[in-house]
Amino acid sequence: MHNTLEQVFGYPQFRPGQEAAVSAVLAGRSAAAIFPTGSGKSLCYQLPALLLPHLTLVVSPLLALMQDQLAFLQRHGIAAASIDSAQSRDDANEVMARARSGELKILMISVERLKNERFRNFLQQVRISLLVVDEAHCISEWGHNFRPDYLKLPDYQRQFNIPQALLLTATATPKVIADMQAKFAIAGQDVVTTGFYRPNLNLLVEPVRGQDKRRRLVQWMSERPGQPSIVYVTLQKTAEHIAEHLSRNGIRAQAYHAGLPHEQREAIQRQFMAGQSNCIVATIAFGMGIDKSDIRNVVHFDLPKSIENYSQEIGRAGRDGQPSDCLVLANRDSLNVLENFVYGDTPELEGIRCVLDELQGAAPDGQWEFLLGPLADQSNIRQLPLKTLLVQLELRGLIAPRYAYFAEYRFKFLEEPQALLARFEGERRDFVAAIIETSSRARTWATVNFDALYQQHQAERNRVVKALDYFQEKGWVELESKQ
Repeated sequence: MHNTLEQVFGYPQFRPGQEAAVSAVLAGRSAAAIFPTGSGKSLCYQLPALLLPHLTLVVSPLLALMQDQLAFLQRHGIAAASIDSAQSRDDANEVMARARSGELKILMISVERLKNERFRNFLQQVRISLLVVDEAHCISEWGHNFRPDYLKLPDYQRQFNIPQALLLTATATPKVIADMQAKFAIAGQDVVTTGFYRPNLNLLVEPVRGQDKRRRLVQWMSERPGQPSIVYVTLQKTAEHIAEHLSRNGIRAQAYHAGLPHEQREAIQRQFMAGQSNCIVATIAFGMGIDKSDIRNVVHFDLPKSIENYSQEIGRAGRDGQPSDCLVLANRDSLNVLENFVYGDTPELEGIRCVLDELQGAAPDGQWEFLLGPLADQSNIRQLPLKTLLVQLELRGLIAPRYAYFAEYRFKFLEEPQALLARFEGERRDFVAAIIETSSRARTWATVNFDALYQQHQAERNRVVKALDYFQEKGWVELESKQ
């Protein structure tokens, strides 16, 4: 253990807590490492992965986190890879082949990947020594950033015969820790907590009247020109307004929230990480995976949602160990907004009954199909709590997911339909003709009509989708799927 630490990672000794967590894993026990941000949680799985006989599977909630860790592992010559939605099919196949042959030591995936049928078949064929759950507080309904799909991880561990698990997180309340421990059968002595205290963070709470907050923020930021800073707000529109207000007052700031297009969010994050822009005004959408070491200020313009959220958000300051300021501009103005979030996230009994009635209505043929968006509207339950409800029904053995599919496929011909037809003969030609005939065509896009294809030509949905994928691969059509 100590040799690997020095030879591979170049560290003369462990940081607090690391040795206890690594020792537990190497002794064959499940463990949890709860360390403050930036104190070396990742090493707790990276080092054992090199010494364990089989693959280490790391589940992470974020692509950005995976990319950072992969880059680090590759720099140290450790065979690691990820499978993610941005990859081509060939790239994913190549990663799976490396895992099968035993060449890979670490494979990183998102939790959603475990729902993928092809990937699950692959996991059945590979021996896995350790399941690592990064940002493990996502597993508990009592934690922030809760992800319903994380609840299924203990089941997956059993399904794929993974002998032990390691849970990593920076913030976990006693309730969340108890939850994590129970779900993964971790002994009390193998929960390694080093405390949350970060001596370089200067915590400040300043009472400010609602109408004075903007002025105070401008003043505060002006005294710290050019320092990397995050200003947290509750609502998307507040992010826009405050960024604009700061910019008008000579402090260049960018708004960041979940309502922006994906590319724009990525670009803003890249510029901030690279130091090309120094002030982000953000909702909590800007968070996990922000591993910038020199953030000097975190300002809460609005009250944080909870103590855990607060602890996670200020945790992004001063990861380089240098003094950093964390300021809350406190007043009661935004309390009702926070209360509305709580009420909005709590379904009413009527809504739950509505979902159960829908489910029973589908009972005779044992198949229930639904779209998350419309079901959320119909039952008046927001999508995250609705997913939680479905996962709970699943964990109780009342429903089992078959597969998810895209409700709508449309395609654009990149060559004439006749030329496409001419590439096939016999039964295949008839099948392609049926797809072309039944698809309703607007000016440029044709929408696939699966029902008509099935009724008129007995064409199975699966075969149609495979064919369209193939046409796209060959460059004959451009394909789009949604919902």
